[in-house]
Amino acid sequence: MKTIFGVNSATPINKKLKNGYTMYDWVKRQKCFPAFCMRTLSGENKINAEEIKFLKEKDCKIGLVIRDLSETKVSTNYGVEEALAAIKVAKELGVPNNHEIALFAEIKPEWSVNHDWMVSFAQTLYDNGYIPGFIGNTDSSKNFNFDRQYSHFMQSTRKYNYYDAVIMATEPKCDKVPEEWAPYCPSEIEPENINLWCCGITTFDFTSVEDVYAKDEKTLENMW
Repeated sequence: MKTIFGVNSATPINKKLKNGYTMYDWVKRQKCFPAFCMRTLSGENKINAEEIKFLKEKDCKIGLVIRDLSETKVSTNYGVEEALAAIKVAKELGVPNNHEIALFAEIKPEWSVNHDWMVSFAQTLYDNGYIPGFIGNTDSSKNFNFDRQYSHFMQSTRKYNYYDAVIMATEPKCDKVPEEWAPYCPSEIEPENINLWCCGITTFDFTSVEDVYAKDEKTLENMW
């Protein structure tokens, strides 16, 4: 199985560590060249022009993650406001709205989410030239809500081709490169429908990034 290695980082990937390496170079030294980096679009430690330049010079694709959501917000039935806020930030950064780049809503592992929020969030992004991405706890034994609500989202948007939504699974965890593509997935879809799988960690001192694998090259087209 050929997968593509990348990372999900809540802190700047060009941050200098105590050992003199940037976090990017430490990941490369410990694992391999990260083909992409999932970074914060909105929220604490969000990506800036300097970090974008750093990653572009490394030929590292950027996945854009909305990290300033709350369970209160995503549990409502109206995601337009959050989508428009993310679109505004993306446009300010110069992210193309060409119906290719995904803006990922990070749904925390313990949260409940409403599929109506997902639908209105996804439609608003799509209508403005972006595609929706969702990061969620795909282990139904830990949080059945995400399984049920994402499945309802798929059922509700089937006639719109799901607004081309992409999804990152956060379960199961593993400490090495997966030998087969087997992320847990909502009951409405199959593992091969999962685009990204977050399943490990790289750490130095008190700084860490999550190891993420993309299923194929096509997934990188949804990154900047």
